[in-house]
Amino acid sequence: MHLKFLTLMCSVAGALAANGVFNQPKGKSFVTIEYQVGYPINTTTPAGVVATVPVLSGDIKGRFNGHIVENITSSVEAYLDTCTGSFTSFESRYLFENDAGEHIVAKVVGTTSYSKQDLHGLGYATFSTDIKDLKWINTAMFVAEWQGRYGGRGAEIEIFELTTGGRVDGEPIYAAQPSKI
Repeated sequence: MHLKFLTLMCSVAGALAANGVFNQPKGKSFVTIEYQVGYPINTTTPAGVVATVPVLSGDIKGRFNGHIVENITSSVEAYLDTCTGSFTSFESRYLFENDAGEHIVAKVVGTTSYSKQDLHGLGYATFSTDIKDLKWINTAMFVAEWQGRYGGRGAEIEIFELTTGGRVDGEPIYAAQPSKI
C-alpha cells in the first residue's frame, strides 16, 4: 500500500515539476538599429580564422534615439565547428550616441548562422552608461536578434529587455528588479 502511494505521489510531483518554477520571462523591444558594415578582414590565429567586421554607421530608434559612433565599432566572428550548417561566434562592442550627445557602451555576444541569402543571429546584450534616465540598463537583462543581407543591403539588430514573468506558484520574488517594461 505504501509503495503504491509513494509511486502515485512521485508521479504527481513529476507532473507538477514539468510546469517549471517560473513563468516565461516578459520581453519588450528596447532599441532597433539599422546599420551598414564594411568588408570583413580575416586574420589567422592559433585558434583558427577570425573575421573582424567594421560597422560603418547605424541609426538607433526605441527607448532612446541616436546613432552608432563611426570608426569605433566592429564585430569579431570565429567559425564554429558544427555538422549542422555554417555558424560563427559573434562578439561586438558598440559605442552609441543618443540625440543629446551622451554615450552608451553596448556589447552583444551570441551565435550567427549563415545561408546563401543572409545571416541571422541570437545572443545577449549588456549596456554601460552614466546617463541619469538610463542607469537602470546597467543591470537589466537584454537579448538581441540580428539579420544581415548580403550585397550591401544592410543589417538590423533588435535588442529586447527581459524581465521576470513571476513564479508559477505566485510566490513573490523580492530580489527581482523592478520592470521598466
